[in-house]
Amino acid sequence: MAVLGEALRITGGAIGQLLSQPFYYIFLIGLLLHYRRQGLLERKLFNIRVHIYAGRVLRTVLTGLVIGCIVSAVMLGIGIHIEKEIVWCLGIIIVLLSLIRLRLAHLMDALAVLMVAHVGLLLSPSWQPEGWIGQTAEAIRHADLPGLLVIAVLLQIAEAVLFRLQGPTLSSPVVIEGKRGKPVGAYAMEAFWPVPLWLLMPAAGGFILPWTPLHSGEFWSGGAAVTALPVMIGCSILTQSRLPVDKARIVSKRLLLGSLILLVLAAGALWWPPLAVLIICIALIWREVVIYLSRREELESIPLYTETLRGLRILDVIPGSPAHELGIRAAETVYKVNGVPVHHPQSLHGALRMNPAFCKLEILNIHGESKFLQRAIYAGDHHQLGMIFAPDDQAPVSPDIQQLSAFHLLVHPRTKRLSSGNVASSAILPIAQESTVASSKDTIQAAAEPDAAANSAALSNDSSGLPKRRRRADDSKR
Repeated sequence: MAVLGEALRITGGAIGQLLSQPFYYIFLIGLLLHYRRQGLLERKLFNIRVHIYAGRVLRTVLTGLVIGCIVSAVMLGIGIHIEKEIVWCLGIIIVLLSLIRLRLAHLMDALAVLMVAHVGLLLSPSWQPEGWIGQTAEAIRHADLPGLLVIAVLLQIAEAVLFRLQGPTLSSPVVIEGKRGKPVGAYAMEAFWPVPLWLLMPAAGGFILPWTPLHSGEFWSGGAAVTALPVMIGCSILTQSRLPVDKARIVSKRLLLGSLILLVLAAGALWWPPLAVLIICIALIWREVVIYLSRREELESIPLYTETLRGLRILDVIPGSPAHELGIRAAETVYKVNGVPVHHPQSLHGALRMNPAFCKLEILNIHGESKFLQRAIYAGDHHQLGMIFAPDDQAPVSPDIQQLSAFHLLVHPRTKRLSSGNVASSAILPIAQESTVASSKDTIQAAAEPDAAANSAALSNDSSGLPKRRRRADDSKR
């Protein structure tokens, strides 16, 4: 019972340490503001919020909690000599880096800044300020860079795995300016995880460990205490030439390969601490190389989410919509609706109204192969079945998507149009102007079956002929 009571006391103290850290709350608020901004941007670009972001916030927070527990358990055996001043320094550095770019709010980038301060203070041993500045400077001089490096590399390995698994589902459709100055559809794969770490630090008068950690063994004889270190990990990648799942696989593979090599080097730094400075520089350079390679590949590749002469190219599908239930995916093309070829959202809307209760679709997949789908249409269904199409030349674009900082989270997202015109459009238009609808009606009626009376009745009644979803449930009960 005494052992159990001591374990509960230590666990309660660890939780209290995390709850007393302001940086964890700052990271959570930043995460909420980030997904709020994504929702606002989707409304501006597509006139609808594509994804529900409450679930994404909960998923990333829980995932970060699990990763923090795993890395903390590994560090129990390795050990790290960390002081509270270092915890505060890393938290402040991460917040300051986020003011420059969100992708810099990462433990590895913060560790690189701390390493520069560490080397600078070692080269200036005569500088001995007083007060809390002197205490912080002394803590940085004696910072355990090898131990912090091991933590950063372990988190980078976890980041690579998480980006492969959750990166595609955390991505958001956007419209950006292409290299030819025209709107291009893309995916902003901005995945961030707040990770709380619980680390043992040597403390005189603390609880005695039943084992001796591998690193800094001489510090653990007097006892140990638990301290909380909240950090952020994540990636910010933009893709306009690949599916999110393919892009996530390529980026995560590069991150994972580099991280495994860095882990071997970091293990060597535990025995020879000066090696940690070189490894931190290599790790920082490798992260920038991965981002550079991704951007260069996007510039050299042909955009995937653009208008096509053969149907309507799909940028994204709203989760839970009829298109999602039919298995329609991004980068596919809507070729025919109810037997009528479609070339713009207005013609799609008119073709769907030909038969208000049922629709037949011919979809071209990413390889150009046809697949035929059909489904009943119910009242309340999205007027485009939940499909978001590639932008046209008049679509608004997001100019800030590749240079987001923490300041962008506090203001409404900006959009602009690349070309002037009197026609206001975006990737999703509710109903076109009357003249455009009239011309699309004539085209569809000429290509449809000769029952003009039935077609005109369907066109005049948008939703009167649509069955309710309750009716289908009642029929199934019968």
